[in-house]
Amino acid sequence: MIKFFRKNRNIDRRSIKDVVLAITYKCNSRCRFCNIWKNDNHFSCNPICYNKLPQTTKNVNLTGGEPFLRDDLLEIIKIISRRASKSKIVISTNGFLPSKIKQTMQKIIKFRKDIGIAVSLDGFGKAHEELRRFPGGFCLAVETIRLLKELRIKNIKIAFTLGDNNIDQLKKVYQLSKELGVEFSLAVYHNSSHYFQTRKNQINNIGKIEKELNWLIEQELKSFSLKKWIRAYFAYGMIKFLETKKRILPDYSGINSLFIDPFGKIYPSNVWNLEIGRLQKVKDWNKFSKKAKKLILNNKGPNSWMACTARQAMKKHWLEIIKWIIRKKFLLFIKSKKYKSKYSEKQLSLFLKRVASIF
Repeated sequence: MIKFFRKNRNIDRRSIKDVVLAITYKCNSRCRFCNIWKNDNHFSCNPICYNKLPQTTKNVNLTGGEPFLRDDLLEIIKIISRRASKSKIVISTNGFLPSKIKQTMQKIIKFRKDIGIAVSLDGFGKAHEELRRFPGGFCLAVETIRLLKELRIKNIKIAFTLGDNNIDQLKKVYQLSKELGVEFSLAVYHNSSHYFQTRKNQINNIGKIEKELNWLIEQELKSFSLKKWIRAYFAYGMIKFLETKKRILPDYSGINSLFIDPFGKIYPSNVWNLEIGRLQKVKDWNKFSKKAKKLILNNKGPNSWMACTARQAMKKHWLEIIKWIIRKKFLLFIKSKKYKSKYSEKQLSLFLKRVASIF
């Protein structure tokens, strides 16, 4: 586990590692928590523009809108793969176009087999369809996952976005991910004037959400998967973010990660509306990073806790995560039925507090 994190210990403080790339604002969904679909400007960068992405990029998330509405998606992936040859690429989709997604992915995997796909599912059945305002959307998304598995795509995940309206759906969708044999990823409602194009998202039932997230953390920690343990820590960070509106780790948005919209505008993240450049005009990424760092230090961005804004912090502060995982795994062991039968609840609670203080 330590070896896994050590390779990220000496990340260049000015190099861009993560890029969230919105390749279109055209969308066939009508999500309640996102107004991208209301954007009538469907201009998108020509694929050749992406030949200017930083070559240091390690993770690229192709998002939208709906990425599969672009007929040149294969060309975009080819250009990114050649420009940032070591990058991992994940496409985020609502999964509402199963046939087209299958046809496109058949072409893509001939060029590159390790492409990841994240299919949005925010509830079971009608619960998902009401949030996405797309009748039949649940069955279409599940069908998309089935077709992707037929293509033997290994990196498939369900992307669950959590808010007040679907608290009771988390366990159902998590169980569905296990039944389908795909990964489960988590996000929580955020506001953004330049990406989600709304500032009306609110989360009020923090207590209920915290209860569900604690359940999720326990499920992930019970596994024998390092990736799931790390996701448990991410969920823990989400609880703290909802409680305090603050991050448990520093934010490296604009320094190690970027958001680029369909017009080529560059932002520190998809929740920080600070334009720091244009992709078409970047000639030297080292110079860009120095300039961007000054802008970021002179401006205070909104706090967030999303995979795209937390990943680099988690890699840099790997020791904190290891300590947290060890502590939580140990506490889970202590709380097992074997120990509960031996000690009273009061004794157990006192002992757990003492153990926690050691770490």
